[in-house]
Parts: sequence; structure tokens; C-alpha cells
Amino acid sequence: MIYNPLAHWLWGGGFLTGMAIDFAGGTVIHISAGVAGLVAALYLGARRGYPSTAMHPNNLVMTIMGAGLLWVGWFGFNAGSSVDSGLLTAQALTATQLAAATGALAWMVLEGIFH
Repeated sequence: MIYNPLAHWLWGGGFLTGMAIDFAGGTVIHISAGVAGLVAALYLGARRGYPSTAMHPNNLVMTIMGAGLLWVGWFGFNAGSSVDSGLLTAQALTATQLAAATGALAWMVLEGIFH
């Protein structure tokens, strides 16, 4: 129900057409997944006991390892979607690197401000 209208908005001449470079066709999936995650988080609300009880990650090593595998996997996925070794591949790799670096930097800044 959601994927088809979003796909039309981005690829079918809708209001999002031309606003984003969609390297691997995942923009529609990311938009719908992000909005669904936000709605679910708002619906479920805060965790019981938070913020009075400290709730640290269960296993930081596994979290970092998973994030690293995902990050490296996205390099292959995004660059491989260009099916070439040219400017589009370089743009995909650069966008992937900058997105990961920006996300990590934003997380560090917010952790520093709030904790």
C-alpha cells in the first residue's frame, strides 16, 4: 500500500522526482522504513524506567562489528549498482562514506551534549 505511491513520487514523475540520486533503488525503501520506524517509536513510547535507570547497550563489541559489516557492505552494494568503474561509482562511494561519517559524527556530538 505504501511502496507504490512512494515509488511513483520518486521515479514516476511525482514531486520527489529529480530531488535525489537513487544509486541502488533503495530510496523508496529507506523512506518508508524510516517513517515506519518513527511511527512505531512514537506509538510504543519511552522504555520503562528510562531515563531514571541507565540502559546501556547489551554488547558494544557486537554492535560495532555489525555496524562495520553493514558499512562495508554498503560500499559494495552502492558501487556495484552502477555496474561500472567510472564517475558514478566514485560518486556512490563518496556518498556512502560521507553518509556514514556524518552519521557517526552526529551521534558522537549528540552523545557528548546529552551525556
